Amino acid sequence: MTNYRKINELIHLADRAMTTCHYGRAEKLFRQLLQEAFESGDNKIIAEVSRAFLVCRRLRALETYQILKRIDPLQSQRKELS
Repeated sequence: MTNYRKINELIHLADRAMTTCHYGRAEKLFRQLLQEAFESGDNKIIAEVSRAFLVCRRLRALETYQILKRIDPLQSQRKELS
Protein backbone atom coordinates (compact mmCIF):
# COMPACT_ATOMS: atom_id res chain seq x y z
CA MET A 1 0.00 0.00 0.00
CA THR A 2 1.28 3.41 -0.94
CA ASN A 3 1.89 5.97 1.75
CA TYR A 4 0.66 9.12 -0.01
CA ARG A 5 0.92 11.14 3.19
CA LYS A 6 4.69 10.68 3.22
CA ILE A 7 4.89 11.55 -0.48
CA ASN A 8 2.85 14.73 0.08
CA GLU A 9 5.08 15.77 2.99
CA LEU A 10 8.21 15.21 0.89
CA ILE A 11 6.71 17.28 -1.93
CA HIS A 12 5.96 20.09 0.51
CA LEU A 13 9.48 20.03 1.97
CA ALA A 14 11.12 19.91 -1.45
CA ASP A 15 8.99 22.81 -2.63
CA ARG A 16 9.98 24.89 0.40
CA ALA A 17 13.65 24.08 -0.18
CA MET A 18 13.37 25.11 -3.84
CA THR A 19 11.64 28.41 -3.06
CA THR A 20 14.32 29.31 -0.51
CA CYS A 21 17.10 28.36 -2.98
CA HIS A 22 18.45 25.45 -0.92
CA TYR A 23 19.04 23.31 -3.99
CA GLY A 24 21.26 20.75 -2.27
CA ARG A 25 18.60 20.01 0.32
CA ALA A 26 15.91 19.96 -2.36
CA GLU A 27 17.93 17.49 -4.40
CA LYS A 28 18.19 15.12 -1.44
CA LEU A 29 14.44 15.39 -0.86
CA PHE A 30 13.73 14.73 -4.54
CA ARG A 31 15.94 11.63 -4.43
CA GLN A 32 13.99 10.36 -1.44
CA LEU A 33 10.73 11.30 -3.14
CA LEU A 34 11.79 9.45 -6.29
CA GLN A 35 12.54 6.37 -4.22
CA GLU A 36 9.08 6.56 -2.60
CA ALA A 37 7.49 7.06 -6.02
CA PHE A 38 9.22 3.93 -7.36
CA GLU A 39 7.96 1.98 -4.36
CA SER A 40 4.42 3.20 -4.98
CA GLY A 41 4.52 2.15 -8.63
CA ASP A 42 2.39 5.13 -9.72
CA ASN A 43 3.64 6.19 -13.15
CA LYS A 44 2.25 9.74 -12.93
CA ILE A 45 4.07 10.44 -9.69
CA ILE A 46 7.30 8.95 -11.05
CA ALA A 47 7.13 11.12 -14.17
CA GLU A 48 6.41 14.34 -12.26
CA VAL A 49 9.11 13.71 -9.67
CA SER A 50 11.63 12.91 -12.39
CA ARG A 51 10.88 16.21 -14.14
CA ALA A 52 11.09 18.15 -10.89
CA PHE A 53 14.39 16.45 -10.03
CA LEU A 54 15.87 17.47 -13.39
CA VAL A 55 14.71 21.06 -12.90
CA CYS A 56 16.33 21.09 -9.48
CA ARG A 57 19.62 19.80 -10.90
CA ARG A 58 19.56 22.46 -13.63
CA LEU A 59 18.90 25.24 -11.13
CA ARG A 60 21.71 24.00 -8.93
CA ALA A 61 24.08 23.93 -11.90
CA LEU A 62 23.08 27.48 -12.85
CA GLU A 63 23.62 28.68 -9.31
CA THR A 64 27.08 27.07 -9.24
CA TYR A 65 27.92 28.66 -12.59
CA GLN A 66 26.89 32.10 -11.31
CA ILE A 67 29.01 31.68 -8.19
CA LEU A 68 32.03 30.63 -10.23
CA LYS A 69 31.50 33.50 -12.62
CA ARG A 70 31.41 35.92 -9.69
CA ILE A 71 34.52 34.43 -8.01
CA ASP A 72 36.70 34.22 -11.12
CA PRO A 73 37.25 38.00 -11.60
CA LEU A 74 38.25 38.33 -7.95
CA GLN A 75 40.87 35.62 -8.29
CA SER A 76 42.31 37.18 -11.43
CA GLN A 77 42.64 40.53 -9.63
CA ARG A 78 44.49 38.85 -6.78
CA LYS A 79 46.95 37.29 -9.23
CA GLU A 80 47.63 40.70 -10.80
CA LEU A 81 48.32 42.29 -7.40
CA SER A 82 50.74 39.61 -6.26
